[in-house]
Amino acid sequence: MTMVEINRVWLNVDTDTNKITLFGRPRVSIRVDEYIWSLIEEHIVKPHKLMRSEKHGYLLKIAFNRFDTMRHRYYPLSPYNGQLREGVKPDSANGWYPREDFADSEERTTWFSPDKIWTNCGNKVLDVNIDAANVSESITPREYADLLFDGIGAALVFNFKRLKREEIDELKSKINWSMVESFPFPASFEEQQYIGDEGKIHVYSWDGRQETNLVGPYSVRDLYLEHFGK
Repeated sequence: MTMVEINRVWLNVDTDTNKITLFGRPRVSIRVDEYIWSLIEEHIVKPHKLMRSEKHGYLLKIAFNRFDTMRHRYYPLSPYNGQLREGVKPDSANGWYPREDFADSEERTTWFSPDKIWTNCGNKVLDVNIDAANVSESITPREYADLLFDGIGAALVFNFKRLKREEIDELKSKINWSMVESFPFPASFEEQQYIGDEGKIHVYSWDGRQETNLVGPYSVRDLYLEHFGK
C-alpha cells in the first residue's frame, strides 16, 4: 500500500486585508486527522484499491476555511454540495458553479471544493478543501472530525467515479467518537502540526527598488504562544 502523508494547511494571513488569521485556526490534534484517515483508508481506500502507485507517494492536503458568503462564491458539482437548482444545466467544460446555482445554497453553510489529484515534487496530492461556518479556534474535535470525514469523502468521490457517497456515509457510523474526543483539546501547538509552523509570518511589498514590510516578520510559534499561552 502506498504511504500517505497528512499535510495540514492554514493561511496565516488574509491576503486581501493583510490581517493575521493564525489565531482562528482549529486547535485540534493532528491525531484526529490520522484516525479519520486510517478509518477511511481501511474500509474504503484499500478494498477499492485506490491511491496505489509504485512511483509516487501520496499527500493528503487538508485545508479548512471559515465560510464567507462574500468570498466563497463558486463550488464544483459534488454530491457533498447538494443538487443544482432546477433549470441549471451541468457544464462539463467548467465544472464550477456560482453558489446560488445550488438548490439549498441560502441555508447551506458547509461547502467542499474537491479537485483532481495532482502531482507535486513527485507526490500525488489529494486536496481536501472545506469551508464551514463553524471553523474557528473553538471548533471541537468532534465537529472537526465530522467535517474532515465528509471532506475526504468528497475528494475521493470526485476522483474515483465508482465510489458513491452512500457507501462512505455508511462508514461514518463506525467512527469511534470516544477516541476522537480522547485527544487533548485544545491541542498544544506542537500537536497541531500545520505546515509552516516552524517558519515566519511575513508579508511585504516590492516596488522594483525597495521592499516594504506589511506584516511581520513574526515567528509563527512565538506569536501563537504569546496569544494563547503555553
